[in-house]
Amino acid sequence: MDRLPFILAHPADEYACGNYRVRWPFDMLLRSGLAQGVVSSYFLDPRTLVDLAPDVVVFQRVLELDQLSAMRWYRRVLPHAFLVFELDDLLTDIPGDNRFSGLFYRQTLDRLQQGISLCDRLVVSTPALAEAYASLAREVVVSTNALPNVPWASLTGRRRQGGGPRVGWAGSAGHLGDLKILYSVVKATADLVDWVFLGAVPNVLRRYAVEVHASVSIDQYPAKLASLDLDLAVAPLQVHPYNDAKSNLRLLEFGAMGYPVICSAGVGAFDCDLPVTRVENCADAWIDAVVSAVADPVVLARRGDELRQVIHGHWLLDGRAPVWASAWGLSC
Repeated sequence: MDRLPFILAHPADEYACGNYRVRWPFDMLLRSGLAQGVVSSYFLDPRTLVDLAPDVVVFQRVLELDQLSAMRWYRRVLPHAFLVFELDDLLTDIPGDNRFSGLFYRQTLDRLQQGISLCDRLVVSTPALAEAYASLAREVVVSTNALPNVPWASLTGRRRQGGGPRVGWAGSAGHLGDLKILYSVVKATADLVDWVFLGAVPNVLRRYAVEVHASVSIDQYPAKLASLDLDLAVAPLQVHPYNDAKSNLRLLEFGAMGYPVICSAGVGAFDCDLPVTRVENCADAWIDAVVSAVADPVVLARRGDELRQVIHGHWLLDGRAPVWASAWGLSC
């Protein structure tokens, strides 16, 4: 029996990016019988690399100088391996009010260029990222984000569980700038709907919320999101190149729960074929959209069902094994 291709994968973190873009696609490829391999959070020594003899090495978001040096000897030790550089964000143009903007270097572009140039292919999550970094890479492939079937395909939120319609948001500290869009919206509608938040939320919103839930680990996040029992979810994003290059993952997560969604219009992340309501980023438009949406619970629930059906049909990970195999240089 021929040896299956061996993948060595180096995710950048243990959070959403490292899981959605590396660990979960890697696991899916192994379960599909298309590859074997190992995931390592640290770079390996030359002796171990030679012993493993990986056919494919996936590097994610490598920016540290010592990591770049390690990539160079990976290239020397593994001259015949197919090296992939994985990138999920526009790291060279992060909004100033994004909490994580200060974590990246002024030399980010130069360091990205060094890392990508050592690889045979750049794999990104969106066409906008492909366009932004195409000049740095020998080849660019877009492999879009999708939800792991377990547990996302089996979860759903309940409806009409509060005194009023439950309208909610979930996100990380990186979205504090995006949340500014909701400040006056939440205040204006607090008497009409029950606002529910999950994650890092400023006090200006907390005071009008009926529930604020602390952030949870990524393995607990799907069940926690389902437990919010929202009648409507909101996904505001600033109009900014960084968000134009983001994926539609937030819409997928909300929609998998059966939550209908109102999101920002004019942002590349949400320019996709999903049945959601898109609203310009002005307070009056958002207020009108929320009030109109909750006015008819039956229609609202139907919109949530429709979105969930589309996501189950087209946006689950297990149906994408050939796509990820091809992106990582495997022949199926």
